[in-house]
Amino acid sequence: MVKIPKRKIPLSYAQCDQTVTVYRANFDGEFSCTKTVYDKKAFLDFKKVVSVNKTGSKEAHSFLLVIKGNADLKPKDKVLPGVGEDILTREEWAEFIPSNRAGLVVIETVDPKYYNGEICHVEASG
Repeated sequence: MVKIPKRKIPLSYAQCDQTVTVYRANFDGEFSCTKTVYDKKAFLDFKKVVSVNKTGSKEAHSFLLVIKGNADLKPKDKVLPGVGEDILTREEWAEFIPSNRAGLVVIETVDPKYYNGEICHVEASG
């Protein structure tokens, strides 16, 4: 029997060199917030689209987050570029919103990408 070597992932993650912090709040019982730092494993890109129609112009902001390897991301997680501070109270979480914090985004969709049956990266957007 001929043994075929497993192919390497044909993707380059050279641009996944950013650090991001992912926050997840838990409201079951007492409040807690989990903070996970992905150090030099992420690519975070922001996009602004402006559309003009007869009633005026509208702006829409979106983002794409790519984390190489397997990352535990869920909708409603919050992502901040760099290493962020700890969120300890429910009140701090309530104030931790994109309009109060530059660069902060909230994940709406998560899409793991597979190659040869294994997760090679996870994409999140919002």
